Amino acid sequence: MTRTAVLRGNTSATNPSPQCDLANGWTQHGSNCYNLKADTRKSWAAARHDCVQDGGDLVSIVTAEEEQYVTGSLDPSWIDLWIGLSTLVRGAYCGEYNVCYSWSDGTPLSHTNWGSGEPNNHEGREECVEMVSSSNGTYSWWNDLNCDSMSKAIYRQLQPTVN
Repeated sequence: MTRTAVLRGNTSATNPSPQCDLANGWTQHGSNCYNLKADTRKSWAAARHDCVQDGGDLVSIVTAEEEQYVTGSLDPSWIDLWIGLSTLVRGAYCGEYNVCYSWSDGTPLSHTNWGSGEPNNHEGREECVEMVSSSNGTYSWWNDLNCDSMSKAIYRQLQPTVN
């Protein structure tokens, strides 16, 4: 599949910047664009399918700073969101139950933020990961969950820079 980036706006050779489709709900942070899809709850696979159709993927969170941005930009009432971490593809992080996690977009796993006792693969059925935020949105943690559970999602696009 070939992805075509539509680049808009005024750019400078000394200050390359990513171009996000702000008119369609994407927000920019660093070299990435993010879009919260909170209109309907979907399974992990259905949410990922929609993300890919929109030119992105479920968010892969690679640093604590990126997670803080994502958490801080959310409405506190959106407390559970699919992220791109799952065991559906063999990954780099193997938890206590020898269950291995990887990001859906292939980003190397360099940061985790598991909640207490997670991942626990409850009843051997939790292969996907949600980001859960506190009720006031000040902090978050990750929870493994059944992939068929219904949740909202946050998408991320890696954007090319323009010189």
